Amino acid sequence: MKKRFSKIHLFLFAGLLVAGQSCTKFDDKMYSAYTEDTFPKTPEQFIALTGPVYTSARGYFDNYFSLQTAGSDEVIIPTRGGDWFDGGKWRDMHYHTWSASHEVVQNNWDWGFNAIGTCNRVLSILEQAPESTTKAQTISEIKAMRAWYYFMMMDAYGNIPLVTSFDTGTELPATTARAEVYKFIVKDLEDNLANLSEEKTEATYGRPTKWFAHTLLAKLYLNAQVYSGTANWNKVVEHSNAVINSGKYALENDFLTQFKPDNGASNPEPIFSIPYDASRATGNTLFNRVLHYAHRQTFELSINPWNGWSAQPAYFDLFENADNRKKQWLYGQQYNSTGQPLNYNGLNVILDPYNYKLIPGSDFDIGGADDGGRLAGARCIKYYPDKNQISNNAGNDVVVFRLADVLLMKAEAVLRGATAASVSQAVDAANQVRKRAFPVNPEKHFTASTLTLDAIYKERALEFTFELTRRTDMIRFGRWEDAQLFKPANAGETYKRLFPIPARARANNNKLDQNPGY
Repeated sequence: MKKRFSKIHLFLFAGLLVAGQSCTKFDDKMYSAYTEDTFPKTPEQFIALTGPVYTSARGYFDNYFSLQTAGSDEVIIPTRGGDWFDGGKWRDMHYHTWSASHEVVQNNWDWGFNAIGTCNRVLSILEQAPESTTKAQTISEIKAMRAWYYFMMMDAYGNIPLVTSFDTGTELPATTARAEVYKFIVKDLEDNLANLSEEKTEATYGRPTKWFAHTLLAKLYLNAQVYSGTANWNKVVEHSNAVINSGKYALENDFLTQFKPDNGASNPEPIFSIPYDASRATGNTLFNRVLHYAHRQTFELSINPWNGWSAQPAYFDLFENADNRKKQWLYGQQYNSTGQPLNYNGLNVILDPYNYKLIPGSDFDIGGADDGGRLAGARCIKYYPDKNQISNNAGNDVVVFRLADVLLMKAEAVLRGATAASVSQAVDAANQVRKRAFPVNPEKHFTASTLTLDAIYKERALEFTFELTRRTDMIRFGRWEDAQLFKPANAGETYKRLFPIPARARANNNKLDQNPGY
């Protein structure tokens, strides 16, 4: 049964009614209406005021999803007889030939900094409210959300403007070095930890808790060497242990349950999720990207999906048949909802994970005239298609942080040199994830000799497909320049571990320096 929206969630999404989708141009009346007598006093009133911060988060599964995923080795979005050409933007992502004017690069920048601006504007209102414990917690929650937005922008673009107040003046912000942005994010999270809720309830679902902050800090420290030049592996263990030892979270028995259309606050594993709803909180369109047109009949959908995003063969081959996580892939003969073989335009729908054959004269078009090229590639349905979708929108909430990630971060930190935990503890942490995938195959479980960094790198691929970690993982492991399906290795282009500062942003602000190499 589809979950029912709670009062808290309706407050979170109420911001859209006033702020609009961009969350940058607010109705001045919304803010000028607050006086000493009308400032929010109850938790519900504070949440209503902060709604735009959370509605902004839904761009995570659109702009940021494309930026983090489309250039990685987990997916390819080939041109299929003209379908998905889209001005060549997906080709550029696959070949790592994006420019400062690339649509995905620009759209993600706009989304991220609009969200940061929304946080700063809401904070400027909250700070004027009378002192209370609810005010203190709400301010810390918005600062934690701002830290998360800044983390994504810093991870993607490196050297970025760092703005922490809402200023309607004309002074434009200059570029701040990536290492300084990293230090700011860490400090802001650590300074606000004490005020964040420790509860895992319907009321805190979709909002940052203390465990959200610990998880984000673990992730920041895991990549500290990339971001600042200085590793801090023990801090990864410290913050991972805080989540693990909290007793608030447990691995889901069935890996895929936490991604289903009826997922929500009752799932034991997610630490932070973004609530979506097919009518009231739209933006989860992933099923359209991955499914073949004919899958409408398989999942009883009201529209034809778009048939685009599919697995690269080498990535698909990482999944063994005995691995429960392979169930997230559609491949081979496809069937309709009654079990009959699926047919499209007279062609039997058999998805071939390997049949990426370029048409003559093209370096990215695999053809579509006979619909054959449209059958290439395994399709990921980790977020199981929602038969109650409305138009292009599904109701699956999107998981951002979950316990499996924390466990594997701890294990990796130990292998990289952390002394705050032992190798046996690292093996135990990694095996909690591994044993869920191979419950009846003990020979597949890790030992002190088989748990290597290469094994962790592979395990993260198996566990976190389409969870927006792959690009960051590839960079941390030095694999971003590896050859992919059509892309040759580009070892001399390590500067592409950062995306360029968008041309449009620099045209509007001449204080922004371009990243080296672009």
